[in-house]
Amino acid sequence: MYTQYTFNKAGLNPAASGLDINQEINYILGTSRQWLGMDNAPKQNFFNLSYTIRPPRSYKSWQNAGLYVDLDDSGLMTNSGVYGSYTKHYLIHKRMVVSLGVMVGARRYQRSVAAFDQNDPAVQNNRNAVTVYPDIIPGVRLSDKKFFVGFSARQITINKLQDFKGRKIGSPSRLRPSLYFEYGHMITLSEHLLMMPSIAVNTPIMSPPVADVSILFYYANRVGLGVGIRNTSFASGILQIRFLQNVTAGFAYSYPVNAFRYAARNSFEIMVGVTPLGMSNILTGRHSIAKCPTMSY
Repeated sequence: MYTQYTFNKAGLNPAASGLDINQEINYILGTSRQWLGMDNAPKQNFFNLSYTIRPPRSYKSWQNAGLYVDLDDSGLMTNSGVYGSYTKHYLIHKRMVVSLGVMVGARRYQRSVAAFDQNDPAVQNNRNAVTVYPDIIPGVRLSDKKFFVGFSARQITINKLQDFKGRKIGSPSRLRPSLYFEYGHMITLSEHLLMMPSIAVNTPIMSPPVADVSILFYYANRVGLGVGIRNTSFASGILQIRFLQNVTAGFAYSYPVNAFRYAARNSFEIMVGVTPLGMSNILTGRHSIAKCPTMSY
């Protein structure tokens, strides 16, 4: 989960990739550092590149293909994934779009050799790393200029840290399927100011859900400012700035609202998105609507 889930929305739901037909090429990268100063604190990095395939005449549907790479390091265990994505968008009513997407790839899990007792039979008889595949992540999304709602599912085709040859980590460790839900509503406050409350929920099967709730304000498609909260874990401040015409940078700082603040107080995220082509629409003026800068990625 990312605090700026509306920025990295294509990484959480493949159906969100290439929503804007006018943006032919998109790429975004980001990093997250949680609980700075604590040993083995979680670190996440990701990179997403996608290309929108526009039809020569009809704009009732269009396609998007992409590449998504991520790394999740918790110190004791590290996992990385490489995925190809494909998304089809259908214009069903005026500006309303229904999107169907899928990511297909593989994940490699690796445990820290130094962190475990090498005399433990579960360590001696198993591998330090294993690659599991195919990891298939489907998603669906409904959106227009006023709202979006989406669902995706993870770890539905891989359920344990074991490959097809029986090589495994642990005895073996289980991977629980999880469901991801997102919803947001865009409210125009003035010609240049937009407010967007939203929620994202990640629910592993048979485990408590992780819910992020945020409210952001965007001014003239140039600056976004807001706050968010994750369960009873973090309260966050978010700042997003668009510059150089086609670059948007997002920053999030999170502070623990539970007892964790006595051990490690600081967590942060940085994301940068670039659209080399597109983004040429006039976004200010008499008849314009303030447009969220993160809705393009």
